[in-house]
Amino acid sequence: MKMTIAAILACLLPALGAQAYCIQNGIKGREVRVTQEPHPSGLRDKRTFDVLVKPGEKQCCDPKNLDCNPEGKITSNVGLMITINGEPSYACGINQAGGRMVKVTGGGTVDVVNNPKASSSNPFIVKVRTQDRDVTGPSGLACNEAPKAK
Repeated sequence: MKMTIAAILACLLPALGAQAYCIQNGIKGREVRVTQEPHPSGLRDKRTFDVLVKPGEKQCCDPKNLDCNPEGKITSNVGLMITINGEPSYACGINQAGGRMVKVTGGGTVDVVNNPKASSSNPFIVKVRTQDRDVTGPSGLACNEAPKAK
């Protein structure tokens, strides 16, 4: 029995809606702290995405979970603060008012990895993918040494 393209797509669409954004820690010997930007609804602040990802592991947010994905769509953007723990610690992403931030879509992935460019002064980078493409390019987003706590 032959399946038409429409029938195949109809089977795949529910699976696409179930995708979640995930943070993967590809750094050996270092844990990664991931904290979601402040939630637009103050009532959900205590339930936002705030996880410690051990080396080789990943943590995910279901896109329909309004605590960690406020708009509830795989195409919505969520800001994450990513810190590589250790001495020294590193903050990843682009400078913003509240610190360094990495944006991911509700169905995207963030890979925290060693910088493949050995000559770089940044030993770690993050690679961000949306559902269908790499948005950070081959160089990724830099993780810079975090300022020392005072």
